[in-house]
Amino acid sequence: MFGYQFLNGCNPVMIRKCMEIPDKFPVTHEMVEGFLEKGVTLQEELKAGNIYIVDYEILEGVPTSSDQVYLTAPVCLLYKNRLDQIVPIAIQLSQNPGEKSPIFLPSDNEYDWMLAKMWVKSADFIVHQLVTHLLKTHLTSEVFEMAMYRKLSPVHPVYK
Repeated sequence: MFGYQFLNGCNPVMIRKCMEIPDKFPVTHEMVEGFLEKGVTLQEELKAGNIYIVDYEILEGVPTSSDQVYLTAPVCLLYKNRLDQIVPIAIQLSQNPGEKSPIFLPSDNEYDWMLAKMWVKSADFIVHQLVTHLLKTHLTSEVFEMAMYRKLSPVHPVYK
């Protein structure tokens, strides 16, 4: 359902085909081999075009309204399996790898994995509302609308 929501939800524009794993997301084959097809390596799946990445780097450093409000800038690795399903195989909740930013896997504790996916969906919702919807729809078109009302005659075809 998680992968299905990425493709059929309100914000599928964040998914990118992953040709190589970025340095800020140190996922190895050993970490994800249990979630790939048997006998296939992560590098082979990357070359085959079956690995996708969703990176919410745009949220890095965004201030929150208080110390009790938290915001992550996660990176999520998705895999298109032989059933043509998009499934998550690795999630990191920040842009800086390290001890304080573990990589969550489907083999982790059920609730840890569920919470990692929830943080990714929360980031997806925030980016959709602020960037995809508000900025790229309302705020961009508003500039042209205001210019039209101020500069074009009411009988102009574009104004009508």
